[in-house]
Amino acid sequence: MTSALMLARTGSVLNSNGEVEMDAMIMDGETLKAGCVACVQNIKNPIDLARFVMDKTQHVLLVGKGANQFAEEVGIQTLPMSELVTDEAIREFESFKQYGNAVHQLFGKRIGLGHDTVGAVALDISGNVACGTSTGGITAKRPGRVGDSPVVGNGGYADNEVGAVSCTGHGESIMKVCLAHSVISYMKQGMTAQEAVESALMKMNQRVNGHGGVIVVSKNGDIGKYFTTPRMTWALVKDDKLHFGIEDGEDNCEEI
Repeated sequence: MTSALMLARTGSVLNSNGEVEMDAMIMDGETLKAGCVACVQNIKNPIDLARFVMDKTQHVLLVGKGANQFAEEVGIQTLPMSELVTDEAIREFESFKQYGNAVHQLFGKRIGLGHDTVGAVALDISGNVACGTSTGGITAKRPGRVGDSPVVGNGGYADNEVGAVSCTGHGESIMKVCLAHSVISYMKQGMTAQEAVESALMKMNQRVNGHGGVIVVSKNGDIGKYFTTPRMTWALVKDDKLHFGIEDGEDNCEEI
């Protein structure tokens, strides 16, 4: 499924060379198996490739040319770069031609441009949890830059004994504090899912002045969501109800 509204679509933001490089990770909380890819090009849906890394190899992370070679071996859908570079991405690139300016504006103003991370967490009827995170990073990043999204314990983490987490925000800050695993650690100490995400994000802000957002589902189905960025699009389905929001404190609800 693709959705331009949720930034879950074909294509991504552009690096400083005007090219698309994407990262993704997926993790199974039952086995602790994970699959991650970084700096992949010409891949329509990098999360599909990450799933193949988890299911079909003994590795956790594949990057660059090696990841693209593996994609060819397993038949992952590829697209020419021209089809991954959208008009919207070009407009964003023109707005943020320097990475430093992009970071400053993205995490300091109420705008919806320049970054495109998508994350998900799930709990099934058998008590298994999983997480997935996919991103193109931040507009005007250096070629070869890898952020938190494809790194286990940073962009996401899943463990049936605790829960599943997915993160978004300033990747370098998230990596410095291992944000996803920090949430898991707080929950192990007895915090609720909501207390854990709030504590982890506030700690990141205090230690490295970093901003971001986190979603989490505990092994018991408790939900936590919090963000220190100006806004974060989120949605959850529980007990036949769809909850969703963008702004701080917003929680819309619909029957499904």
